Amino acid sequence: MEKTLVKKSEYLKLKYKFFINRILIYFTFLLIPLWLQDTEDLNLLIQSGILLVYLLFMGGQWYFFGKEIDNRLKIYYRANSSMERIVYRITLGSIGMILLFNIFSLFPGVLHQYIFWGFFAIVGLFYSWPTRGKIIEESMISQFGEMKYMDSFERTILLLTGFTFIISLPEVQLFQNIDALKLYLDPSENVSAFLWNFLSFIYTPFVSIPKLYNLIWCFHFYFFGLGLFIFSFYCLMRYLFSRRLALLGVYAIVSTWSFSKILGLDFFSTMTTTVSILWLWSLVWSSHSGTYRAGLFTGLVGSYMAMINPVNFLLVPVGIIISYFFYFKERTQWFKQQWLKYNILGFAIALMIFGFKFESIEFSFFNLYLAESTVLEHLNRKAFFVISPVGLILGLFYLSGRSRTLLTYVGFDKFKFKQVFYGLIVLILFGVFIQPEFVAGFTFIWILSLLAVIPIEWVFQTISRLRSKRNIIYAIYILVCLLDSHLENRLRIIGKIFFDMEILKYFIQL
Repeated sequence: MEKTLVKKSEYLKLKYKFFINRILIYFTFLLIPLWLQDTEDLNLLIQSGILLVYLLFMGGQWYFFGKEIDNRLKIYYRANSSMERIVYRITLGSIGMILLFNIFSLFPGVLHQYIFWGFFAIVGLFYSWPTRGKIIEESMISQFGEMKYMDSFERTILLLTGFTFIISLPEVQLFQNIDALKLYLDPSENVSAFLWNFLSFIYTPFVSIPKLYNLIWCFHFYFFGLGLFIFSFYCLMRYLFSRRLALLGVYAIVSTWSFSKILGLDFFSTMTTTVSILWLWSLVWSSHSGTYRAGLFTGLVGSYMAMINPVNFLLVPVGIIISYFFYFKERTQWFKQQWLKYNILGFAIALMIFGFKFESIEFSFFNLYLAESTVLEHLNRKAFFVISPVGLILGLFYLSGRSRTLLTYVGFDKFKFKQVFYGLIVLILFGVFIQPEFVAGFTFIWILSLLAVIPIEWVFQTISRLRSKRNIIYAIYILVCLLDSHLENRLRIIGKIFFDMEILKYFIQL
C-alpha cells in the first residue's frame, strides 16, 4: 500500500517495470511450443519437464481467468483457507475456458491457430498492462503464503507427497494420432465433445509434433485431473481437521499402492473418478461462501462432471436438493432462490449433454459386490486404512448424538461434519447402484482416507495438552504410510518411461 503514496514520476517507473517484467515472463512461457518445434532429438525427460512448465503456465491462466470472472460478476466469497481460493479459481477458470473455447471451435479449423495466438496475446497484454490496482494486488504465488507457517512435520509430509506424486506417473501410450488416444482412454465414448474440443484448442501449438501433442494431453489428465482431486480433498479435509491431519490424509492417498494400480489399469480414471470429491467439496464450499452467487460455481462443476460422463448429471439435481433443504437451511428463502438462479447455466449445459448422450448411456445397477471387493483391496494394500472402520463407527455415533459418552473430548463442527457425512452417503449409494466407475476408481480411496483420520483426530484432541506425544503419534503414522508406499516399484515404472533400462539396472545393482 505504501507504493500508492509515492510521487508520480516514481510511480511511472513502477508501472514501466511492472509492464516489462510481466510481458517478458508471460510471452516467455507462452512461446514454449515454438521452441520445441526443432527439439525432437532431446531426451524425453527434458521434453516432459518443459511440457510440465507449460502446463503450469496454463494453470496460471485458468487461475487469472477465474479471478476475472469473479471481478466481472462481483462474486465476493469467504474461503476456508488460501488453498481453497486457488482451487476455486483454477476450477472456475478452466471450466470457463472450456465453454469459451468451444465457441471458438465453431470457426473453421484453419483459423484455430490464429485464434489461439490472438486470444492469448490479448490476454497477456491485458494482464500485463499496469494499473494501480494490479501493482498492489496479491499475486497467485502469494496465495501459497500458508506454507511459511508450516512446522517441520508438515513440510516433511508435503515434500513426501510431492515426490511420491511425481514418481507415480504411470506408463502412458504415445500414439501418433490423437483420435487413437481418445479411443484408448474412452472406448465407450462417454466423454463429451466439449472436453475434447477444449483440449484440442488449448494445446493447438503442439499439433505439428504428434508425440508431444499426445504427451501433453496425458500430462493434462494426470497433473490437472489428479492435482485437482488432491487439492479438493485437502480443502474438504480442512473443514473438519487441522492442516497437519489434512496433509496426512492427502499423503495416505498418494502413497497407497492402489493409487498406482488404478492408474495402470485405467489411466483416464484421473478424470472419471476424481470428480466425486470435486462435487462434494463444491457443495460444502458454496454453503460456507457467504454469497448466493456461489451457485454459478456449483452449477458449472455439475456441467463439468457431465462432460466427463453424462451419468454424472444425476448427481447435479441431487446436489441442488440437499443444498437447498439442508446445506442452506439457515438461509432465507430469497437467498436460496437466488442461489438456484445462478445454478441454471451449469444445470442447462449438464442437462443438454445428458440428453444428447442418453441413448448411448449404459447404466449399471447394484455394484455391491464390486464395492465390497474394492474396499477390501484398498484395506489390504494400505495399513493406514485399517483404522477407517473405527472412524466410520465413531462418526456414526457422533452424528447420532451419543458423542457425550464416546467422544467426550472431541469438538467437531457438527454441521460441517453432517454435511460431509451425508455427502459421503450419497456418493456411496450413487457408486454402488448407478455409477461403477466411482466404486472402482479413486472415490473409495479418499473416503477411506478421510475416515481413517477421524480416530487420529479423536486421539489428538484427547491428549491436546501433551504435544510431544502427539508428535510421536504423527511421526508413526507418517512412517506407516511411507513403508508400504512401494516407492521402488514406482521408481521402476518411471525409470522405464524416461531412462534407459540398462542404466537403471546398473544403479539398482549398486
